[in-house]
Amino acid sequence: MWAILLKVLSIIGIVIACIMGAVLVLLLLVLLCPICYRVKGNAHEGNITAKVRLHYLFGLIRAGYDYPEPGNIYARIAWYHLYDSKDPKADNKDDIKSAHKRDHKKDSKNDIKDDIKKEDVSDTDDLPDNTLTEINIDDIPDEVKEESVTQEEPVNASEPACDTTTEKKSGKDKKKILNPVYHIKKAWEDFKYKVIAKVKIIYKDVSFYKKLLLHEDTQGLLKIVKKNLIRILKQMRPKYGHADIEYGMDSPDTTAYIFGAYSVVFAKKLKKYVLKPNFEEKMLEGELEVGGFFNLFGIVIFALPVVFSRKLRKLRARLDRHSDNMEACRSKAEKKYNKALDELEKEYSA
Repeated sequence: MWAILLKVLSIIGIVIACIMGAVLVLLLLVLLCPICYRVKGNAHEGNITAKVRLHYLFGLIRAGYDYPEPGNIYARIAWYHLYDSKDPKADNKDDIKSAHKRDHKKDSKNDIKDDIKKEDVSDTDDLPDNTLTEINIDDIPDEVKEESVTQEEPVNASEPACDTTTEKKSGKDKKKILNPVYHIKKAWEDFKYKVIAKVKIIYKDVSFYKKLLLHEDTQGLLKIVKKNLIRILKQMRPKYGHADIEYGMDSPDTTAYIFGAYSVVFAKKLKKYVLKPNFEEKMLEGELEVGGFFNLFGIVIFALPVVFSRKLRKLRARLDRHSDNMEACRSKAEKKYNKALDELEKEYSA
């Protein structure tokens, strides 16, 4: 008995261990497998072409973009096309579906119209041909006339009631306060609620965010975010490539700013990435090829300290409390405004 139970438990444990191992292997494969990218561009005599390619999981997941417009954007998983802007089959399928829907709607409308016509014809077939033209009021019996009058009486009786309600509503609308002092005070209350109260709320909001930005916890969180973001960008930077580009912008100042930023960023790789400024005319000539790879493991490792940081939790709590306080201030100002209007109406309507 115990031997059988132990065998069953051992089999269950082996199955669970295999499942957990397979999940762990897949997770490590997803995190450690590199995401490869490549960018190629060419500019010559005003014609610009560019290609962007992305590969993941040994080519099982692929994506790309081609320029110039309309270009082509696609995303694929193995042999399955998630999206392809140049795939005519998808467009044809959508057109066929929309056409089928339109035809179905037209057919249903026509069927309804035919049924209505058939019902009208079936109702009029039982009558003689001249019934609609030959019936006179004198030929109707008196009993039928009395029944029709009694049926119309409730409708006629309800009409004056509606008139009275409308007269009452119009009477209420006519009772307006004509005192100019009331209108002046009401305009002042409107100004206090719509301008002064809103300016106070905006001032409180701005002062809170200013204090929050200068707080020690916020500054520490910004340092952590900056540090880890730089690490992530270093992992994603290109590993190989070359460039030989000559460019010129509308103004020489903008051209100089771009060249200064290029000199700071690519100071160690000026031989591979050559950028020639032209301060005389606007132009773009040359070619560019850049490629690299990165994995999700490094991004997750550097993002976790920010996501699970205690300073981030404190920041979220402060923001939640501030939103509640601002909502309370708005509701308080609205209640004060409505109370002032009610007091004015009571004072001047008497």
